[in-house]
Amino acid sequence: MLVVDFENKTVEADNHVIEVYRTCEEKYRLGLRDHWSPAGAASALAFGIAMHAGRARFKQLLIGGFGKGEATNRAVEHGLVIWDKEQNDEMKTPVMIDDKRGKMNYERLLRSYLEKYGDIGEFKPIQVEVPGVQELGTTPEGWLVRYVYTIDEITEHKGKLWPVEFKTTSGWSPPDDRWFAQFSNRAAITGYIWACEKHFGYDIGGAIIHGMWVHPEPKPGSKSKYTLPDYFKMDYSYRDDAQIEEWKQNTLLTCDDIVRSVEKNRWKRNDGLACTVYGSGCTFKKVCQATPEVRGALLKMDFEHKEWNPWMRLED
Repeated sequence: MLVVDFENKTVEADNHVIEVYRTCEEKYRLGLRDHWSPAGAASALAFGIAMHAGRARFKQLLIGGFGKGEATNRAVEHGLVIWDKEQNDEMKTPVMIDDKRGKMNYERLLRSYLEKYGDIGEFKPIQVEVPGVQELGTTPEGWLVRYVYTIDEITEHKGKLWPVEFKTTSGWSPPDDRWFAQFSNRAAITGYIWACEKHFGYDIGGAIIHGMWVHPEPKPGSKSKYTLPDYFKMDYSYRDDAQIEEWKQNTLLTCDDIVRSVEKNRWKRNDGLACTVYGSGCTFKKVCQATPEVRGALLKMDFEHKEWNPWMRLED
């Protein structure tokens, strides 16, 4: 979300807004200012939302005193309800479902993940889907910035609190060291560590990253070297004070840039790598590649209005 108050010279922004703006200003304008979203959610998005919902419900039930078995059953049921909703809620076309993102594989993956990581043990969940707003600081141009966030989970581990980030991936192999390396300087993770310290008022151990490989069950006779427990991994991500301060200053500078774009209604298109980010390409690649006179028609034909809300997962 982004809220720019010109009268009081304040900005409220979450990491998604900042990240998209840095990637491509035109993508920000189309997706987050004008609220264009593909008509019919991509299967990856619907699956990821449902998996987050199921995992969060499991943790909430554990905190509430439910046993692991009952919590698992209820979490799977809740996640499937969200999965159905994401297919049908205000969509012009159904969600396209592939074999790795169908109901059977959803239940198989969630149950297996919770079997591996669902025991409290040395990781005690404290809060789930933690929303907040913290004052980040003042930009060089005098704007007070408030950082908006939702942390997947806060867990107690080794005598400290840790924000937990849960991610799904459908790459060529399960999460490994190369996959986890992307989080070593990911702004969102730095922001969660900083926000967690502000929220609770004392030092945080770092962040914990959970990765899930979204992949179908190996077919009979398959030579796959991966067994189901290999689909799920976790790792740690750390930040020191200097890295956090650098993140803060970079974020404040970007907020100045965002304000100027909003005020002047000018948006640069980052042609090139931004068009192929995440492999499959930018959502708006087809629109930007078209001639200017037909872009409006393409948006109306293939997209719908759907506003980004960093707290939307909390509403279910």
